[in-house]
Amino acid sequence: MNQKGYEYVYGSAARQLEYDVYEENQVLRAKKTYRSHRKIKLRMVMAILAVFAAGLAVVCRYAIITKVSYQINQKQKAYEEIKNENSLLRVQIETKTDLNEIKEVAENRLGMQMPDKSQIVYIKVPRNDYTVLMTSNNSEEKSGNAISKFISRATGLLKFFE
Repeated sequence: MNQKGYEYVYGSAARQLEYDVYEENQVLRAKKTYRSHRKIKLRMVMAILAVFAAGLAVVCRYAIITKVSYQINQKQKAYEEIKNENSLLRVQIETKTDLNEIKEVAENRLGMQMPDKSQIVYIKVPRNDYTVLMTSNNSEEKSGNAISKFISRATGLLKFFE
């Protein structure tokens, strides 16, 4: 489709400009540099804000850890105080416990009395016989000599008395 003297342009019939408008016009060039600088400044501000937010998150995390640590220490001190008080009360109970006083309070104030002979029931509990069976390892005894048999039996006897 190329004829003499004609040039065919695909797409738009408008011709492309062969010069850059931004290079020739100072106002447009200034606007272009202003836009590019503005984008760079915006990116820098966003990066600074991101770093500041990350730092703030770390500081908040350490503040929470410190607060929880302080609370744990307070609870531990309270626990130690209660533990010491408990041991002091236990000592006081042990020192003030008198069997004669307990008997007197039980008889006088509570109206308790010692059981009669007819109220006492004795129960016989049989003693259990324990039989200890010493197991021997036949494979070791058959393969060993008389000295090894004696040593193994002696160790078994010692285990029996332990």
